[in-house]
Amino acid sequence: MSQPSDPLVVLYAEYGAVKFPIGYRVYKGKGTATPVTLARDLLRTVPKATRRRFRIRVLADSGFEAAVFLDEVRQLGFEFVVGVRSTRRTMHPGEVTVADCPHGGSLELKNWPYDTVVLGRIDRGDRIFHAVSSELLEGDEVVAEGAKRWNEESFFKEGKHQFGLAQFALRTEVGLDRWVLLVFLAWTLAILHREAGMTLEASAALAVIMVMPLVYLNWVLKTFGKNVEFLGQHGYSLHYARCNS
Repeated sequence: MSQPSDPLVVLYAEYGAVKFPIGYRVYKGKGTATPVTLARDLLRTVPKATRRRFRIRVLADSGFEAAVFLDEVRQLGFEFVVGVRSTRRTMHPGEVTVADCPHGGSLELKNWPYDTVVLGRIDRGDRIFHAVSSELLEGDEVVAEGAKRWNEESFFKEGKHQFGLAQFALRTEVGLDRWVLLVFLAWTLAILHREAGMTLEASAALAVIMVMPLVYLNWVLKTFGKNVEFLGQHGYSLHYARCNS
């Protein structure tokens, strides 16, 4: 779960090699439901059948470290690996923050003393990131699980640059909803058709051919039509006709 710089809060699912967005909410600014509230609402949309069948682990960045969010996750029966600020205080005596605790250590967060959590820390050179897990994992395991959240960051990046997520010009809620869902669908189809070593662009092209062959066919015929003069200049003449099936 993540909130990018734009006002979307997205619930993103990952099961093995299958990764896809399944829901979103729009943060409308000060005075409206906060991103944390929107995220809690999204988590409640996970079907009960899915909750019973799968062990669900929620990954989220430090924007969702609030106690009410962690409470929601645990009340729904999910586990979590959530980023926390280095200044987040703990229940240790004195002014002890997450930054003071060891990698892989167990601690209790101040204002949320319900479960003991395990701390993971990663140093990226210019900045140190912290995450806590509700499960008894090793510190390196907490970091590894937290890193999987970057799949969602990849969705935002590629969704904006290759799938038009940031290019909608629709001013109505219905229009926005349709546009975002189309982006979700296009992304999911591309991921489902992705093969080893294939770029996202190539997998999207393959998805079009497999799922919507007429769209691809129209593109091919339009390309031929645009280049009739060029082909003629080089001694080629193309003719095509629909075959009876």
